[in-house]
Amino acid sequence: MASAIRRSSVAAIGLFGALFIAQTYAHATEPGVDAPRGAPQDLEVLPSGHPVVQVRLNWSEPKRFVLDTAASTTTIMPKLRAGLPGLIARRSAEPLNGAAGQTEVETTMVDRVSVAGRLFRSRELLLLPPGPTDKLGTDGILGADIIARFVIAMDMPGRKWRMTEKVEPGMLDGLTASVALTLDDQRAPRLTIRINGVAVPAVLDTGARGTIINWAAAKAAGIAPDTPGLVAASDVKGATNHATASVEVPLRELAIGEATVATPKVRVADLPVFKVLGFAGDQPAVILGIDMFADRHFVIDHPGLRLHISPPVVTGAGQQP
Repeated sequence: MASAIRRSSVAAIGLFGALFIAQTYAHATEPGVDAPRGAPQDLEVLPSGHPVVQVRLNWSEPKRFVLDTAASTTTIMPKLRAGLPGLIARRSAEPLNGAAGQTEVETTMVDRVSVAGRLFRSRELLLLPPGPTDKLGTDGILGADIIARFVIAMDMPGRKWRMTEKVEPGMLDGLTASVALTLDDQRAPRLTIRINGVAVPAVLDTGARGTIINWAAAKAAGIAPDTPGLVAASDVKGATNHATASVEVPLRELAIGEATVATPKVRVADLPVFKVLGFAGDQPAVILGIDMFADRHFVIDHPGLRLHISPPVVTGAGQQP
């Protein structure tokens, strides 16, 4: 039986953002019925870049869940909730702090969650209210309550992923860059990256389609409001209907260990979520999104606290995917 959820702070995934709910769980698992444990699974990549995997709730047909390393709780989207008439909901004691604001949420108990050949019993899942994330068209979010005990290998160009208990032989072949991770109180991976040669702290968020830096990080990297190439961008939204203004700017370089991305475009915004994540207003901070991994293989070794990354994958006639 799962223990009670302990909530201290939350933030929600969206087209840009992260989802957090601090919690503790009994970690009992057993073989699932959908696939052999550790076997490669098909990975869907949305036009937004979000990685989507197959998840079963109780004895349902497989559902499409965004794999989100920065989501502490596996979450049911409104679309799926509407198709579960027997679901019993209860109001959460704490609000959801989205990338740009708060909203009230509910939770529900699910007897069985099956993913990648493993069965997780008695899980309390978050029920996401209607909001911007509905545009993704998916059924839910697969969060750290499931994935943070495992090694997560993702081949974005090849559309495959794996979830194993430890790094297995051959899993790191071709992954030439490696960097240390820590897991915060919500079990989101944190690491140090470099933007324009300057070391800054980052949260690895595969549920964020774009990388976002705050103005303190921008200043540290030599970016000011009058920097050439800086342009107004659309508002940043998370799971709520609140929004924060942003600008877009190209960096000279973003580096994750020895892996580099030349002239990537990032958003600059002082999102409320940075405060929720524990960053002071004058402290540089980055939400490292899935956009920086779109043409790579990478392995998040949660037990070993390492992130391993391949060079960009070249396909066809010298073209990156």
